[in-house]
Amino acid sequence: MILKIFWQKNCPNCPLAKELGKKLEKEIKVELHNVETVDGLAEAAYFNVLSTPTLVLVDDGNREVASWRGEVPKEEEIRKFLKK
Repeated sequence: MILKIFWQKNCPNCPLAKELGKKLEKEIKVELHNVETVDGLAEAAYFNVLSTPTLVLVDDGNREVASWRGEVPKEEEIRKFLKK
C-alpha cells in the first residue's frame, strides 16, 4: 500500500498531513505530491483531487482503497486499512 498526500504551500492543514505521513512512513510507503507542480497536478488529476490536503491510500495496483479529501484523518483511521 502507498499513502499519497496531495498538498500545496498556502494550505493551513497541509503541514499536519505531511507530519502524519512522516509518522506512517516506517510502516508504509508515503508519497508527497505538491499540486503546484506539473507532476503533482497530473497525479492529482488522476485521483480527482480537488482540495488540499487530500490523502489517498492505494493498493499495489494503484487502485484507491480509501481517501480523505480536504481533511487530515486520525492516524488510527489509516492504520485500520493497513491491517486488512
